Amino acid sequence: MKELSRYILAFFYPEYCPYCSALIEPDDIACTDCGREVVARSSVIRRGVLGSRCVAPYAYEGRVRKAIINFKFHEMTQHARPLSKVLEDTVLKEYDVDEIDLITYVPMHKKDLLERGFNQSELLAKELSESLHIPYAGVLEKIKHTKKQHRLKMAKRKENLSGAFALKDKEAIKGKTILLIDDVMTSGSTLSHCVKKLYSAKPARVFCAVIASAAEHERKPKKASDPKDSDHTPGFL
Repeated sequence: MKELSRYILAFFYPEYCPYCSALIEPDDIACTDCGREVVARSSVIRRGVLGSRCVAPYAYEGRVRKAIINFKFHEMTQHARPLSKVLEDTVLKEYDVDEIDLITYVPMHKKDLLERGFNQSELLAKELSESLHIPYAGVLEKIKHTKKQHRLKMAKRKENLSGAFALKDKEAIKGKTILLIDDVMTSGSTLSHCVKKLYSAKPARVFCAVIASAAEHERKPKKASDPKDSDHTPGFL
């Protein structure tokens, strides 16, 4: 029934390849070319996050970068499903999902959430929860409105997020293994603050997974005038 509903919905709201914007079938996660050139070439990138491990199927570049920008800033929320499918494969390769008790996500401040209308990391977490049959919950909240991380120098990113996150319910994660989801990992500051806050509730372990990991040159802040780094990049990429 759910598959049929998606096809009916696609009749009115066509689905597009997240990497190049070509029209695709509802069950596809990419067009033929991007499936071969992007999805099939995905590999596991591993990085450390405050004693935890973070994995990603992609580097934050090229068509992957384009996909994430469209997803976040152009309201292409339907990209959550195809992007989460690639992330799911990486999670299954890297972690024992039978040990994961809860999937959660990096929260947004209510002001930013109101402006964007959705949290892309939450959408990814929900998709993973459904496909992996693991409970999902928003256990973190962002209580301090902060400057955009990508606009800050590396030395300022940690300071910017100090005191920004809080736990909603410590008992909900105590003794459990948590999978924390975000869209992109750049310097690692955001994930580190979230992991630290989660560990304050004494979970068994915290794992992390993101769609893309930024290379060194991508982690350097760009000038505010650079349209590629704007939170409101005009037009559909």
